Amino acid sequence: MIIDTHLHFWDWATYSKHAWVQDKPLLHRSFLPPDVKPHFDACGVDKGVIIEAGVSHELNLWWLELARQYEYVGAAVLGCRLEQPDLFDWFDQYGESDYFVGMRTSPVGPPDSWMDNTAAQNSLAEMARRGLVLDLLVGYQAFAAVAQLAAAHPNLPMILDHCANPPIRAQQLDAWAAALIPLAAYPNIHIKYSSALLYTYPEPAAPLMQPVVDLLFEHFGPARMMWGSNWPVELLGGAYEDAFMVMQQATPTLSADEYEGLYGNNAAQFYKVQ
Repeated sequence: MIIDTHLHFWDWATYSKHAWVQDKPLLHRSFLPPDVKPHFDACGVDKGVIIEAGVSHELNLWWLELARQYEYVGAAVLGCRLEQPDLFDWFDQYGESDYFVGMRTSPVGPPDSWMDNTAAQNSLAEMARRGLVLDLLVGYQAFAAVAQLAAAHPNLPMILDHCANPPIRAQQLDAWAAALIPLAAYPNIHIKYSSALLYTYPEPAAPLMQPVVDLLFEHFGPARMMWGSNWPVELLGGAYEDAFMVMQQATPTLSADEYEGLYGNNAAQFYKVQ
């Protein structure tokens, strides 16, 4: 089974005011599960995981409903603020769905203050208690704080989205690598293997991404990585099929078990894909 661990869905009629998408006219339309299904079929993808694209109770419930409605959507990672006072109530409500597996969020404030954020720490501990996972979209400047979170919550699986956000265009890969490598010491930290095109377009993706990919496989290994498309945001750099091909071409030689883990089995376990 091949599992795409990073899909975003929205209905443009209700989503169009979200600030992050305003300067991306290519994305100014609805993106729904039937829109991605032909690309799944073309690439042999069996199931996908929804990742939040905004912090909203209504959006969270809608994403859970999409997962229930479409058999090729197997899990949903929702959005929240760790400090919100009603978060545990949200967890209770979402927990009625088998598709609810985690949240994508991080503590508010500068990373060096995260460990002092009592509300966030309590929420992360509650996520671990409930068997949820944490998706993180952070730059390398926050990696030291991520290490502290991983040490404080060893039973909370965490994943760094989009190949740990390598600053290729900023030409800061040395600083990124120096901050990232120590995170490999924490077994609850994983890597989302995605976004080659988004980081590199309009330049050819393969030569720019290969050093990043090589470092990730060397230090985290295929057992702690899982592929995702970042569709439809990745369309800014190219087609779904192109993104899939580039990531496969960058993948080092793996055993059959390692390959199946990277492209499906790891995600099935990490995200409890239905």
